[in-house]
Amino acid sequence: MMQDQPMLETGQDILFLLTGAWGDGEGGPWLCADCCTMEGAIKVNPHWAEAVTLVRVDYARPRAEIVALLDADHQNAPTLILSPDTVAHIEPEAVVNGRRIYTDPKAICRQLAACYTGAQPK
Repeated sequence: MMQDQPMLETGQDILFLLTGAWGDGEGGPWLCADCCTMEGAIKVNPHWAEAVTLVRVDYARPRAEIVALLDADHQNAPTLILSPDTVAHIEPEAVVNGRRIYTDPKAICRQLAACYTGAQPK
């Protein structure tokens, strides 16, 4: 499990994405369309991967790296957690443990584009 403090000490926003395809006993392999959207946005805006701390987590829950920062009710991927110093250019979807978060890929892209420049969804 990743430690809470070192991740926060980076001073960067943290973006959690799923690692890739998974199976679940009901078929598959499956993928997360929202995480795929974010992977595509990072391909178009590669500087985002340097501007944020990018953490890929496995599909299986609990997702300990996210739970350590937020809680068990907020372990979705994608999730963008803003650094305390980052300006929220759009209203965060929630505040959990004092941390401002976004889980909608369009909102994440708009926030990253506003902070770090780049292409965003229309």
